[in-house]
Amino acid sequence: MGERSRTIKHPASGRQLRCARHVLRFTGDEVATQRAPFLRDLLDVLVDGAQQAMRLQIDGRSTAPGTPPAWLEDAAAFEIEQIEEREIVLRAPSLAEALSLRSRQLDLFTAAEPGRSCLDYLEDSLDDALAGREDSDRYDRPLMATLEGFGRLFRHGVDSIELVNGRTLRVDAGGIEAIRALRQRTPEDRRVAVGGKLDAIRHSDRSFTLVLTSGETLRGLAAESVAPADLARLFGQPAIVSGIARFRPSGKVLRIEAERIDPATGDLAAWSTMPRPLDMPAEPHWFRVPQGPSSGVAAIFGGIPMDDTEEEFQEALEELS
Repeated sequence: MGERSRTIKHPASGRQLRCARHVLRFTGDEVATQRAPFLRDLLDVLVDGAQQAMRLQIDGRSTAPGTPPAWLEDAAAFEIEQIEEREIVLRAPSLAEALSLRSRQLDLFTAAEPGRSCLDYLEDSLDDALAGREDSDRYDRPLMATLEGFGRLFRHGVDSIELVNGRTLRVDAGGIEAIRALRQRTPEDRRVAVGGKLDAIRHSDRSFTLVLTSGETLRGLAAESVAPADLARLFGQPAIVSGIARFRPSGKVLRIEAERIDPATGDLAAWSTMPRPLDMPAEPHWFRVPQGPSSGVAAIFGGIPMDDTEEEFQEALEELS
């Protein structure tokens, strides 16, 4: 485990890539890591998971309709270096190395860390899902379903899987069940319309931030139906965003996928509320309203003389009502 990286030659271009080492260790009496069915199920999870984790970090969503972006296959590339009886060693270049031939695009991926690899991001997502971090930005419902695919290895005699790269993540049957439970309690998507000020528009992935009147922020992604020119014109302006809200397991909004963005006029207060799931019980803090000197209990105390007679007290209550 002393060696963490090495230089390998990219087969297509002859480029020298600096790759980090990731070790997968398997426990179980009947593990056969060299058998094709085992490798098929393992690689299905690793390839799909690496692509989805990478896309979630860069694009803001792990999957989307249509053809995947051209950069994704390069960004989520890794190699199998060694297969032993109960251990498989993988190598993955950093994002900067993997996309060095697409350097112009790399400059647009401001949400990603160029020194990290697709397997680093996959392990981050797996770490948060295993730990049950309900407000994590590192997974969404499709990626959680992919991570559950590690469970298919248990039919090949595997009792547990360890992913080692400076840290150790352990996946066993209990961990898979925890991820499944996390996905199942994630609220269903819902159609919403939310008002606020458009901020932090990013052309590369059509992402934006919507600032509500309360100061809370929502992350959004504009669909192809939203013209980039229209999005740019609304920068810093009040707008109504209509689309699909996707939620975290905690019930908080993960993102809004905007199908329409229209300029707003007048008072936004009726539109500028944080979307909430339809299939989760309401939390008491959702209904708390900040109180000032002229609202709530403060409007009562001081408005009623506390040393009055009972008749004067009742008269004061009637006046307040």
